[in-house]
Amino acid sequence: MILPTPNWMEAPAEPALFAGEIHLWRANLNDASRMSECLAVLSRDEIIRAGRFVFDEDRRHYIISHGALRHVLARYIRTSPGDVEFLEGINGKPALVQRFTDVRFNLSHSGGLALLAVARSREVGVDLEQVNEDIRFEDIAAHYFDPREAWDLRTAPPGERTARFFDVWTRKEATLKASGDGLTGGVPATGRFAVRSVTPAAGFAGAVASEGDDWRLACWEWTM
Repeated sequence: MILPTPNWMEAPAEPALFAGEIHLWRANLNDASRMSECLAVLSRDEIIRAGRFVFDEDRRHYIISHGALRHVLARYIRTSPGDVEFLEGINGKPALVQRFTDVRFNLSHSGGLALLAVARSREVGVDLEQVNEDIRFEDIAAHYFDPREAWDLRTAPPGERTARFFDVWTRKEATLKASGDGLTGGVPATGRFAVRSVTPAAGFAGAVASEGDDWRLACWEWTM
């Protein structure tokens, strides 16, 4: 099921995240006015990584998305954005270094937009894709989709195939990222994760996956 375009609200300074909730944050990566404040909170390694991008747009998207990640997570763990620390968790999935926190998160960005999912005491994954009408999705589906999914895509009305492809693709990616298996090419345990599709904005497809099925989404617009 694809949820309608959410009502993205401005979040409180200290959002309350309950066990049965997943908070989904949306960030505009094309707002150059956010660059300096985001750059100021990045770690030395992140600044070095940002400097390796050849194109200014890619560099800006990286800086703002990772600055937004730090600003958002700082609200939940009650610290300053520059003091948020990360480590590689299971299969290389990013996690928080901070002790005494059960906050889990995942970040995805595409085409000048980012989605950040935050959960408590459960793994979470998010995927975001800018819809490309020209993509040769038949070959991708034949390789990565299971036979039934590929068949459903081939037999769908022509005008619906692109949307269906991105719906299935983002759901798969979000589930793999929730498990950490997306970084190693693995397959997540069947039934462990529930996944829900969202429409983050016109021209984009997205999905959120998390352990269990007893959770609901709250959608926030990231502002400084």
